[in-house]
Amino acid sequence: MDDFSKKIESRFKEEFPEWAKYCSTVSANGEPFLEIKIPRPNDIGKPDLELQTCDDEVTVFFGSYHIHCDDFGNNDAYDDAIGFVKQIISEHSVIVSYWHKDSWCGSDLVKVIDIPQDNSEYPYADRIKIYSWSGKQDAQIDCYPKA
Repeated sequence: MDDFSKKIESRFKEEFPEWAKYCSTVSANGEPFLEIKIPRPNDIGKPDLELQTCDDEVTVFFGSYHIHCDDFGNNDAYDDAIGFVKQIISEHSVIVSYWHKDSWCGSDLVKVIDIPQDNSEYPYADRIKIYSWSGKQDAQIDCYPKA
């Protein structure tokens, strides 16, 4: 792994020693990078919380949402990535994704108090999927497309 990936791995294992076992090195196109796949608690299944380091950035995935974090300017890739992870595992935020048939329309990180009840954000959507870390907020809302 490159120095960036090693630095992220070291900081991650220091902050989350209970999740160190989920760290692995993978290679895409011969370039090894860090991949961390953390299963949701209580074996509730997908989606996993995933982090990857590639091209000097950390990408964090949860459900159909992801963010890219880098060290550009005043940013700190690790701090930004872990900030997102903490929003998810704190149960204060969820991932909301909008679908039309089996096609993704969009997704967002949303505070629990702002979970949508309809498709007004994405009127084309006929389904809203909600994922929380513990699964307590998980839901699927069927709705009628407005477009």
